[in-house]
This record gives sequence, structure tokens and C-alpha cells, in this order.
Amino acid sequence: MKCSVTRRWLARRFPVTLALAPLMALLFAAYPARVAQAQEAQFRPGQLIYAGAAPLAPGTYAIPCVTGWNGDGRKDLLVGYQTAGRITLYLNVGTDSSPVFTSYANLQAGGADIVHPSGGCGAPAPFVCDYDGDGRRDLLVGEGNYGYVYFYRNTNTEAAPILAPGVRLLVGSNPLSVSSRATPCLYDWDGDGLNDLLCGSGGGTVFFFKNIGTIQAPSYAAGAQIQAGGAALNLGIRSVVRIFDWDGDGVKDLVGGSDTGVYWCKNVGSSSSPVLLGPVALRAPVSGSGLAPIYTGPRMRLDLVDWNNDGVIDLLLGNAAGTVSYYEGYRFAFTAMTAQPASQRVLQWNSAPYLSYHVLAGPAVASITNRVASSLPSGGKTTGWTNTGGEAQQFYRLQIAQ
Repeated sequence: MKCSVTRRWLARRFPVTLALAPLMALLFAAYPARVAQAQEAQFRPGQLIYAGAAPLAPGTYAIPCVTGWNGDGRKDLLVGYQTAGRITLYLNVGTDSSPVFTSYANLQAGGADIVHPSGGCGAPAPFVCDYDGDGRRDLLVGEGNYGYVYFYRNTNTEAAPILAPGVRLLVGSNPLSVSSRATPCLYDWDGDGLNDLLCGSGGGTVFFFKNIGTIQAPSYAAGAQIQAGGAALNLGIRSVVRIFDWDGDGVKDLVGGSDTGVYWCKNVGSSSSPVLLGPVALRAPVSGSGLAPIYTGPRMRLDLVDWNNDGVIDLLLGNAAGTVSYYEGYRFAFTAMTAQPASQRVLQWNSAPYLSYHVLAGPAVASITNRVASSLPSGGKTTGWTNTGGEAQQFYRLQIAQ
């Protein structure tokens, strides 16, 4: 399946297609940042996150969560892992845009390590949030055996969190449960101003627990399965979800992962009444294969964050081996265009390794049909090309050649 820059932009107010007429050049210079938000994120090839000289791997079945744990303005990393059933804290000794990790310590609550024993792949799933609306980061943990979710309240400050012992969340007087392998995510799903609980499960379904309490004291209605494509959403066993406006249309979408891949469910409803399309597998470049569905091995668990502070969302993936991979997000978009002597057109665009590109041209936006370059090899994060096509080639479109 080809991936085309123009296909996305032509659906918006401003085309991705480059026009080299002076007015269009000025418009492109004025609006690229805004336009770039109105398209899906793309990924560059995955790479392992390191702690010191070795890949980060505190144990097996890693479940990552990015957070600024100690309030120093830098991203830190929590990782739930087996077989110990614990959560590690990696403090960032680099910068916020270029995290560096050297060592870790198990996260504690009530003066002892947080432990949630579970058989097999049931590592504890951390999620950091201000759960009780007091302005301090707290911790939610999903456990593996029974699908319970625990709340660990921060009793100290943002800069030096001290967690109280965990309290199991309830639905009425009964434990809140998704049967097994709970992976919590706090988000206002129905737009009523109260954070709800979304939770992946061992079976692959995703549950919505509506907050019928308050910001300071959440209380939950019985769980309902999230629907997508007209049926109960099932991402594949051991699901985990995050909420993010994936295609920049101003409406929140659902992004999830499982044993089988990483998926996007587009919201064609509204932020207060989500209506999700069926899951679409997200892809990244692989050496020798071009774009391929993202897969780092079984038991993948994701988190989304702008890891390098470039304004585009990135993907972190833990897996059964206990490692955590980083997929850098980017916008597939033109970044520069210049007109040179002898009617030369110099184009430049954001790109990724292991891909190649077709360039199409034409005299108008509606007639960009002439392929003027085929299978141009990637230049890495940026690729350029020079054309001598003359006045008949005023508009350009890119396609990933696959």
C-alpha cells in the first residue's frame, strides 16, 4: 500500500503538494507547522532504549510508562516487569529531549517495594496521573492475576513523591476487575469533565469505567466494552490503550497495542461521544521490507509520549524479553522548496531509513499524474531531489514507494 503526502493534505484546507509559484511558496512558508498537524504520524525504525551500555531490561514482560517522576523537568521511565512482579524507576540523567538512563530502583509504597505477584506474563502495569485532583502525581497499577487496579496516593510533593500503600479500586462495593492483565489509563472519555478509567485486559477487549463520582473522589459505574467498527473492540490478547488525536483532526482517537501489533482506531464521532472505526495496524520501516506492521515480539505493551520534544508523538514498546523500544514519530511532509537557475526545482522532505519515494508532478493540484522520479532512496531523516522539469511541473506530490 502506497503512502502519499498529498493524499492526506488534500483532504484538509491546504495541500501538501508543493507549488513553486511565488504566492504558493509564501503560503507554504507561512503554514507548514499548522498543516503538519493535520495528518497521521509516521514512524522511523525502532531502536532499543539503553541503561548504561546495555539495553534497558529490568526483567521480562516489560510494561513502560513515561513520567516526570521527580519534578526536575526531565522525562523518567517506569517499567513493570516479571518475574518479580515489581515496578522499576529509571531516573533521567540526560536532558528532557534526550533521556539518558544508567540505573534503576524498585518503586516503593508504604516503605516497601510495590509487588503484584502473577503467573506468566502478568507484570504490573503502571500509569502515572493526578488521580485525586490534588495537584500531585499519583500512581495507578493494573495487576495480572485478577485484573484489579490499585491506586497509590502521593502523600508528599511533586519533587519527592512518597506513595501510600495501594488501595484497590471498586465498582460499588465490589473490586473493579477486567478478569486479568489490567492495564489502566485515566482519561475523560465522555467529555463531562471527570476522568474515567479505560482499561485493557488479558482477553484483548478494552473496558470503559465511567466516573460517576467527583474529580477528588472518583467512583465508577460497571465497566462497558469499548466499541469499534460496530463491534466490541478486541486488539488481540493482553491489550493496552492510550488516547491521542492521531490524525490531527481535533478529535481524540484510541491507540492500542497487544500481542499482535499496534493499532489506531479513528474517532469519527466527537470528543464527548466517541465513535471508533475498526483498528488499523500502524507501521514502521524495516530493513529489507519497507513499511511493515510494528512488531517487536510477543507481549507488546505501549506508551505514547513526545520523547524527543520535537512536537510529534513517539511510541515506546515493552515486550516479553523485557526490553523497551523507541519509535521516533515524524510528519511525512515537504520541509523546503527552492527554484534554481535553469528551471531546476529542489525539493526536500521528512523521511525515514529503509524507504524509497516516488515524486509525481503536474501543472495543477488536480492533475499531478506524471511520475518524474521513481524509487528515490531515503537520505535518512531528510531526503532531497532536484528536478529540471520546467514550467509544466509546478505542483509536486510524494509517495512512499511500496
